[in-house]
Amino acid sequence: MPKNSPPTGSRRPSRPPADRYPRFSDEYRERWVAAGHWTDRTLHDLFDESVAEGPDGVALITAERRYTFGEFKEISDALAAGLRGCGVNPGDLVSVQLPNWPEMCFLQIALSRIGAVIQPLHLVFREREMRSLLGFCETDHAVVPESFGEYPYAEVMRGIRGDLPQLKSLIVARGQADPGTLSEGELSLEALVEEGRRSPERLDEVETDPDDVFYLNFTSGTEGNPKGFLHTHNTLVSLFKMAATAMKSMDPDVVNLACSPMTHSYGHFTTYQCALGRIPMVLVDRYRPLEVLKLIDSEKVTALSGTPAHMIGILDHPDFAKYDTSTIKSAGVGGARSSPELIERIKAVWGCSSGNTYGMGETIMHTRTMGWDPEDKQRDTVGKPMFGAELKIVDPKDRSRELPADETGEICFRGPTLFVGYHKQPELTAATRDDEGWFYTGDLGFVDEDGYLCFAGRAKEVINRGGSKIYPKEIEDLLSGYERVRDVAVVGWPDERLGETVCAYIVPRDGEFTLEELRAHLDAQKVTRYMYPQHLVFLDEFPMTPTGKVRKASLQEDARRRAGTRNGGESG
Repeated sequence: MPKNSPPTGSRRPSRPPADRYPRFSDEYRERWVAAGHWTDRTLHDLFDESVAEGPDGVALITAERRYTFGEFKEISDALAAGLRGCGVNPGDLVSVQLPNWPEMCFLQIALSRIGAVIQPLHLVFREREMRSLLGFCETDHAVVPESFGEYPYAEVMRGIRGDLPQLKSLIVARGQADPGTLSEGELSLEALVEEGRRSPERLDEVETDPDDVFYLNFTSGTEGNPKGFLHTHNTLVSLFKMAATAMKSMDPDVVNLACSPMTHSYGHFTTYQCALGRIPMVLVDRYRPLEVLKLIDSEKVTALSGTPAHMIGILDHPDFAKYDTSTIKSAGVGGARSSPELIERIKAVWGCSSGNTYGMGETIMHTRTMGWDPEDKQRDTVGKPMFGAELKIVDPKDRSRELPADETGEICFRGPTLFVGYHKQPELTAATRDDEGWFYTGDLGFVDEDGYLCFAGRAKEVINRGGSKIYPKEIEDLLSGYERVRDVAVVGWPDERLGETVCAYIVPRDGEFTLEELRAHLDAQKVTRYMYPQHLVFLDEFPMTPTGKVRKASLQEDARRRAGTRNGGESG
């Protein structure tokens, strides 16, 4: 098991506390090591190997400058030493609320190197959410920008520190520490890098282990309070090393641009592809379609990734044709399932298969469609299990009963990327898995006769119309093919007689239209009548989670409110 070099003299290496985070059993660990799915390496170990292959290669690209892999390592090492010097210890939880800046990349490697746990905070979070999450996490250290997008993050954090007794230090990026708070542990990230350059020996005092927890993030689901999922090096690094190697082998000149924020897992792990696969990464500090188009053109980006909303925003931009995007060879869409219409648009514009991926923070990547899959499978399914994962469908009311092909039930996952547990919620962790290692997702779907998973949605989103179960995703896919629909989300509408009927929330392309027009589109596709929307609501944009998913819970609440003001019937 790789570890950093031990310190000289009698001083003992620093290790994370044994009881703060859960650990897998020895039996579970050996299962995946023996199968070859866990490489037993840490993120920073494999990063060092990548750097050694060519320190002069370009790693990070911003509008202002480029960083080579050698510079990436030098800065992240100095930052790691500086963090150790200011009291960041192995096992400490470090909440980071930064845009897609190089500093976020440096922190990912630096915190891994000193055995700390990174906990990304979404930039849209404000004082209430910051206080709540940092208090729940019992965060030891927080990293925020001085300001970004005119919001004073550092000032807000200074204001809530009194409510966070466990918070030992506040680290400010791209700004100066408040002189009046230096004694209270406020520091400048840039100053830490400079100070750390003078004390590299501090890194010899740390012992890391691939089974240590090093990543904590929160779900963005619709079922209530978010849950903090914990991952180890072993549950993440092997997957992304393999994925990065495959990406580089298919396109040796790959240049990657991720639209998703690095505070979300989908964007966060793009750094791993860069660090482990030597893949140059173009950083966009905030998603602006025009800026993305300019960077694709100027940097000859070949691999683009983001949520469906990101891709739609790029493809629909009025200046799209002014920029050369012909270098795009792959378009990864994640965070939410792509509609068939979006997959077809990507293929028509860039000539590549975007693929559908199914996963969640707890499992990372469960299934995926591949470029060699039949077109109907790429369009209508979320693929087959990936990277040693296993899949089964069970009866939600009796999880001991496995369901046959084509029968909808709860999706279950087993594989090497399963999270180690929920932070500070052992009872919830236990409730989601069984003794055989199966994780019960709470999502619904079925496996077709060819072994492809067809995703139906979350159990709490299913519409019960007079006893008939209606899966919103199926209707959304049908409606997304209507030329006047830019985006669509389907939820249940309370109905006194039937319990629920179908309500379609739509962001239109060119103005509103009637329910009859929408039904005519479904008529042409020979859709079962009970699936037709009975209610139609137009919005300029959908309420979104920080991770780029439609906030279905908000739409469900809106439908309940609207239903309470009407006596049934159609709505517009």
